[in-house]
Amino acid sequence: MFLFQRLGSIFDEYKGIPREANLLIYSSFFTWAAAGLLFISLQVFLVLEGISFATSSLILGTFGIVSGASTLLFGGLADRYGKKKFVVAGGLLGSLALAIFALDTNIPHLFGAAVLAGFSEAAYASSWSAMLADKAGNMKRTSAFGLSFFVATISSALGGFSTSLLSVMNTVYKIDLVTGNRYLFVGVAAISLVGPLIVYTRVSESHTLEELGFHIIPKKARRVILRYVIAGILIALGAGMVIPLMSGWAFLKYGLANNVTGPIFGGVTSLVMGFANLATPRLARRFGTVRTIVLTQGSSTAFLFSIPFAPNFASVSAIYVVRSALMMMSNPAQNSLLMGLVPAEERSVASAIVASLWRLPNSFSTSLGGYTMGLATGPNGVTDPSSIYLALPFMICTALYLSAITYFWRSFKDVKLPEEQVLAPIAETIPAAT
Repeated sequence: MFLFQRLGSIFDEYKGIPREANLLIYSSFFTWAAAGLLFISLQVFLVLEGISFATSSLILGTFGIVSGASTLLFGGLADRYGKKKFVVAGGLLGSLALAIFALDTNIPHLFGAAVLAGFSEAAYASSWSAMLADKAGNMKRTSAFGLSFFVATISSALGGFSTSLLSVMNTVYKIDLVTGNRYLFVGVAAISLVGPLIVYTRVSESHTLEELGFHIIPKKARRVILRYVIAGILIALGAGMVIPLMSGWAFLKYGLANNVTGPIFGGVTSLVMGFANLATPRLARRFGTVRTIVLTQGSSTAFLFSIPFAPNFASVSAIYVVRSALMMMSNPAQNSLLMGLVPAEERSVASAIVASLWRLPNSFSTSLGGYTMGLATGPNGVTDPSSIYLALPFMICTALYLSAITYFWRSFKDVKLPEEQVLAPIAETIPAAT
């Protein structure tokens, strides 16, 4: 009974989220299904097609560089002309890019698809958080971000689990892995169109700021964003060394394709992350938003460091699931912190700056991490599973994470969001009244 009461109290945090915020959140389910499949499967799919590990890493890097380079521009345009347009455009471009990856093997065309995917992510990243903050309001903002991450991770889990269909296709219908991946990419690309359709038809446009003119540099929140971005860049550099490359790393170390690693890294991991995220608003209410971020990220880093030293893939899987759940629990709190400290009229620009200056270094380190891992494969094409080159990116990632967490704590340890200051006295009077 006590367990059910605790679960009920967690879900109580999500009652009262405004209707349009809920529509925006649930529409993202379809967009994130495509993104989940793309992130988990693309590199292994390209390698299976005969593209080198290094080239596939460059394609992933191009995706991120284009996203980071264009996010700032899209953020300024979203504030002036409307965030909804960019949320819709991001979903449509993502579907198109996924379809091109599925149907084309020409390397220049694949780089072109990576450019489209970058524009898709940039349009979405520059407007999504700001629009959700607008629709949710101050009192339900952290809960709305928690629910949005739950929906996103559950959707990504389905994208990851969908790769298990590749084994069924091969066993029952004798469809090879490459062809099966093509069918899967096209099917998910089509389904993901539902997301932008819901936003276009059911969610109203947020307030636009045409009277302020085009701007990509905030004025009021410049110092806050600078401190936030410095910590984000360090996290991005570390994450890029390993996180987008986990499926490729497992392919090199254990010889496992995405029909095995996809359901774990994309399915189980996302599912656990989704349910773990539900506890974030409650943790933030109890410990404070900043402390919640530091505690979850710090705990996650210890697990990440141990991954390359695990004895087998089963151990790696368990460690990675726990690591990801802890790290992703900080995301709703981080988004709520940023949106709470930035004036409403600068939220899209703030989101764009943070996304851009996260994605650019992340993409750079992804290329570096992929190159480093690739050194484990000798001139004869044989990979040494015990090579230091398969462990080195994790060590670098750990050092960067610890630096970021330390800087973030020193910069924001005394910060409280307005709603935390309002709710603190209320939380103290409730026990006395019961």
